Amino acid sequence: MQNTRWEAVAAVLRDAGFPANRQDLVNHARLRTVDEFTIGAVKQLPTGVYRNLVEVRDRAEALPDLA
Repeated sequence: MQNTRWEAVAAVLRDAGFPANRQDLVNHARLRTVDEFTIGAVKQLPTGVYRNLVEVRDRAEALPDLA
């Protein structure tokens, strides 16, 4: 995931309640004023439970960038 894309995702999820699964994070992003591209990036996260934003970043690093 590109750095600028990660910054947008991190800004949206910064105040999310953790632990959270992917659907929790998608729902959190949808409650914010955010573009569909960023919501799409959150939807691309692997399934599982995330304990904090660092875990989100670590798993997001393996994702390909969307054009």
